[in-house]
Amino acid sequence: MAKIGIGTWSGKLNIRIARGEVKFTISEDENGNYKIDVDLPGALKTAKINFLELKEEPDGKTISGAGTISILPGRKIDGAFTFDGDSFIGNIKAPIVGKIQITDGHRVG
Repeated sequence: MAKIGIGTWSGKLNIRIARGEVKFTISEDENGNYKIDVDLPGALKTAKINFLELKEEPDGKTISGAGTISILPGRKIDGAFTFDGDSFIGNIKAPIVGKIQITDGHRVG
């Protein structure tokens, strides 16, 4: 069965500490698990996100999971990305910042 969301994606991030385009690539690792590499804009440009527990939801459209972000050591973030053809919406819940929405999501490759 084909994995959802495989490819390169872009969306808009608009939070107090960072505004601009967020880019990410979804691929499979050597074990067939989801892997997401993220490039964040603005003040978060050097932050590294490491998703640890990614899974496909039963709806067949959503990838969700938990992870960490380097600017909040020891704290967990949760995210979900829901795909519809070549577009998506994303939500990330992070300590201190709260719920972050990624809008205008679209495939770029």
